[in-house]
This record gives sequence, C-alpha cells and structure tokens, in this order.
Amino acid sequence: MAEAESWLSGTALARRLNIPARELFRILSEHGWIQRQGESWRLTGRGEFEGGRYQSSERFGTWIVWPESVLEHRLFAADHDHSLLTSAMLGDRFGLSARQTSLLLHELGWMRRAVKGWELTPRGKALGGVQEEYPDSGVPFVRWPAGVQRHPVLLQNLRVVQALEHVGEAHEGELFADPEAELLVDLGGAAAHRALDGHVLQSRAHLMICHWLYMSGIVHAAGRRLPVEGEYRCDFYLPSLQLYIEYWGDENAPGQLSAKLAKRGVYERSGLSLLELDAEDLPKLDEVLPRKLLKYGLAVY
Repeated sequence: MAEAESWLSGTALARRLNIPARELFRILSEHGWIQRQGESWRLTGRGEFEGGRYQSSERFGTWIVWPESVLEHRLFAADHDHSLLTSAMLGDRFGLSARQTSLLLHELGWMRRAVKGWELTPRGKALGGVQEEYPDSGVPFVRWPAGVQRHPVLLQNLRVVQALEHVGEAHEGELFADPEAELLVDLGGAAAHRALDGHVLQSRAHLMICHWLYMSGIVHAAGRRLPVEGEYRCDFYLPSLQLYIEYWGDENAPGQLSAKLAKRGVYERSGLSLLELDAEDLPKLDEVLPRKLLKYGLAVY
C-alpha cells in the first residue's frame, strides 16, 4: 500500500503542484520527459531516468505515473521553469492559439523567426525572456516570465486582437466608449474597424482576415481597385503573388449570391487569380489560408 501511495498519475501530480494538468503535460513534453504517440503519452528515456513508469488496469488501460519524490525536482521549483511560459501557455491565458500568440510577440519585436522555431530578440531578453531549445530536435523556442502577460504594450495589442470576437456586439452608444482601444473608427457616422496594421475595414470578417495576413507577415492591400474597367474593388490583394482575395460572406443574405456570381465573373473574364473565402472559413483561418496560399506557391507557418 505504501508503494502505491508513493506514485502519482499526471493528474494527481498536477494537482499537487497546483498547476493545470494540460500545463504539466506540456512542461514534461517540452523538457523531453514524455512524447505524444497517437492519442496517448509515452515515456522517453529521459522520463524513465527521472523515475517515470507505466501503470495499468483492465478498466483504465495504461498510464504514466511518477514517484512522489519528483515533486522536489528543480523542474517544479516555485521560481523555475513552470513560472516561465511558452507561447502556447500564454495563449491559453489569452484565449489565443500558440501560433497567434507567437506572431503577436513577433509583431512586438520580442522574438523573431529562426530557420525553425523562434529566437529571442534583445528587446525580448530585456523583458525576461529565456531562449531554450527542444531536447530531441534542437528547435529553438522562447519562454517568458509570468509577469509579461501584464505588460501594458502587450495588453494594448491584445485588446485589438481579442476585440475581434466582440465587434458588432456593442450597442450603438458603446461603440466609442474606449478611445484607447484604437479599434473602432467613425467614418462619417458609420462604424468601421482599424486592424493592427492600420487598415480601416467595415466588417468583422474583413478585420479578421486582414489581421491574419498582417500577423503572418504577408504584404497586402485592402480595398484595391481591380485593374479592369468599372468601379470594382477587391477585399485584399497580395502583390507578391498577384493574387486577389474575396470574402463572400453568407450566401443566404439578400442579394449576396447574385453579387458574388457577378463579381466572380469579373475575375474570370479578366484572368485575375482569385482566392475565395466563405463564412465557414472564418473560425479556422489558421487551417484554411495556409492550405489555399500554398497552392499559389506561398508557404505560411
């Protein structure tokens, strides 16, 4: 009985450490103690060295357990690595994906892209960032002190990013209640929205797409006139690819389908390259746009 009580499952270990279980598994993975195989976690040689082993039962299958003594490991010291957050950990706190968080920190100049992974900049180092690398691959990544999530510049940009989820939900009298947010713009009485790159757009959907392109480092124009006769403008234009992007929205809206077909015809007759997005693509831009852009020769990571 004593031996059984001296071994802790991952969930029990996380509870004893007072951190989320998902964060614990991320820490163990990033330090090379465990690795993901399909739907389960498996011990690495390093994890076995640190005392991990497998435990099984007919009802619950096989899982990893750790000796109670691992609680004293320096990995879990109060002032050590678990107080340093990866981009994924920061993203969990902000409600952003790891990719979105990394790009936000990149846009602020706190870290930069490496051939693979991310490298700390002098500005990031001054904020307490720590350069590390994954033990198995050597790919560099950055950890951040927990206090960085309260940095005023980061919070200011986060207000813009996170406000994307709430555009259109405010009542008319609340639209300009926060002059510091720099998101809502008055265009002669009509509300528009300013993205991080300064483009002013008139819908939440266009704001999301613009923000995705900018944070991905893709040079783009918004509302550029099409090189055809007539008053036609695209939603976005990528000059490096000579590629136009149109967001069609909800085809069931009155007049939307006919307008879509008419404008698509302009692109087809003029021989212009067109990337099309619909309403169902908005929640998964991180999946949809890299796949679509790759067909035009642009790899986005």
